[in-house]
Amino acid sequence: MARTALIPNIRKVHLPEARQAIPHVHAYLRECILDGTLTPGTKLSQVTLAKQLGISRTPLREVLRMLQEEGLVEIEPNQRTRVAGLDPQELDDIYACRILMETVALSMTMGNFGAAGRKDAGRLLAAMRRAAKSGDFAAWFAAHADYHRLITAGAGEVLQRQLQAFADRTIRYIRIYQLSDPNSWQGAGEAEHVQILEALIAGDDRGALTGMAHHLERTALRVLADCAPDYAPVAVPHAVSLIEGKPPTALRMTGTS
Repeated sequence: MARTALIPNIRKVHLPEARQAIPHVHAYLRECILDGTLTPGTKLSQVTLAKQLGISRTPLREVLRMLQEEGLVEIEPNQRTRVAGLDPQELDDIYACRILMETVALSMTMGNFGAAGRKDAGRLLAAMRRAAKSGDFAAWFAAHADYHRLITAGAGEVLQRQLQAFADRTIRYIRIYQLSDPNSWQGAGEAEHVQILEALIAGDDRGALTGMAHHLERTALRVLADCAPDYAPVAVPHAVSLIEGKPPTALRMTGTS
């Protein structure tokens, strides 16, 4: 009888209680996909995966369904499952949405960003610098997420949830950027984070908004250049143009769309 090949680098998940299998396994597999442990295109046999994780196939199917909804796995009609590939159009669309929504959220924070917010923002920028220097990606992502939440805190709960969902979808792509440029990936982002904060503190609304738009644009275009060099971005340039107040017709005339 042929021996089933194991899925590389997948370990058994320690579960405090059996009924907690779904959230724990979901968090573990999600992180494996986001950090590159499970690479795009990896086939995931439900039988093998359940055995390696130490759970039954019933909770595993629910976990895979959740990952499918997040765009992290693809489940074919015959129930074959694989880690989703990198989709340049998805990245283009998601970052365009982030540019539009995050600048709206930033504009709703302006005027109410006091001394406490400034202090917290400075602390988070310092934490990002330390994490980047030590190569602690988990700490960097945590501080980065907190920084973006802080400077968009004026937005309502529904908008905040949408922003978080879009940010979560971009983590895998940002890590590609980090791995492709391990020595200097943080430099430009750090300068942009500082510039956005300085504009926010100075009451320079236009500078803060365009700074945020270009910050997200640069990240998107760099990742697209790395993972899909032949793809011509459409949505991101349109979103930035709208933030800058340029009419869509101007974009069409330049051949960007």
